Amino acid sequence: MDRLELIEVAGNSYVVSGKYGIGVYLDRPSKIAVFIDSGPNATVIEEVCTKISNRGYQIFAVVHTHGHAVNHGGNLYLKKRFPNIRIYATHLASYLIENPHLEPLVFDAGGGPDTTPDQNKENVRALVTDYLPSIDGIFHVHTIPFKIVSLPGHSPGMVGIVTPDHVLYCGDALFGPKTLNKQNLLFFNDLRAARRSFKKLSMMKLNAYVLYHGGAFKTVTGLINKHLTLMKDTSAFLEALIQEQPSTLEQVVQKVMKKYEFEDDLHRYGLTASIIRSYLKELQHENRIVAKVDNGLLLFSKPAATT
Repeated sequence: MDRLELIEVAGNSYVVSGKYGIGVYLDRPSKIAVFIDSGPNATVIEEVCTKISNRGYQIFAVVHTHGHAVNHGGNLYLKKRFPNIRIYATHLASYLIENPHLEPLVFDAGGGPDTTPDQNKENVRALVTDYLPSIDGIFHVHTIPFKIVSLPGHSPGMVGIVTPDHVLYCGDALFGPKTLNKQNLLFFNDLRAARRSFKKLSMMKLNAYVLYHGGAFKTVTGLINKHLTLMKDTSAFLEALIQEQPSTLEQVVQKVMKKYEFEDDLHRYGLTASIIRSYLKELQHENRIVAKVDNGLLLFSKPAATT
């Protein structure tokens, strides 16, 4: 693994280099550090902690954008090393953060997660200490004012965090170019909510935007347009597939996995099925397809012709 570095985004707002855009806010007057998300595991967050400690800052809190394991995998390490650390999250995100075993039940088809969780032999639990509202507003960590920006679509209860430097840490509301270039099937559990979040992001005037999978950007207009195009293309593909022939969810998932050349893997299957359900839900809502149960099978088909 390449050595991780703290990259200045603007003022006191930083992002960690590498695959995961962990946010760091270094408050100079108080000499405390605040994480935005904690990375996938102890190895990553330990290296970041060392960088921060070497600068003379005390790690005070971690603020979570949402509850996926790859975003809170460093919490156990932080709790063991800093027993008094404050952990912030929305109520919806806290359920997954405090109960990480629930995530495979949502995204996997009988398999385990795609990463091995850190061993917890001491049975330490990294419980959320402070709950964030899921609506736009202001909250304080120590004496530092942060803004909450509600960004639903990718995960229930997801929020963005704006620092005093007017830097927005977006979580997974958007994905960076590397992800978009290799992954056409984007993970959103509510497409209509995601589009509302895109619109909100496009209207905001900020110094920078930090994506957990992508790093820092001065503008996100081009990324938003790319997301919308990919989502439109996926929706059109599924609609055409179902209008050509009534299909079960299993059949639709199979054709999608073939189209994108996904490996035959339980985790990948479960994740794909979860994404496809979101698209089918929207297509039904727009009356572009209909669902019915036929001989014990849930079938999706084109709507009956109107006279």
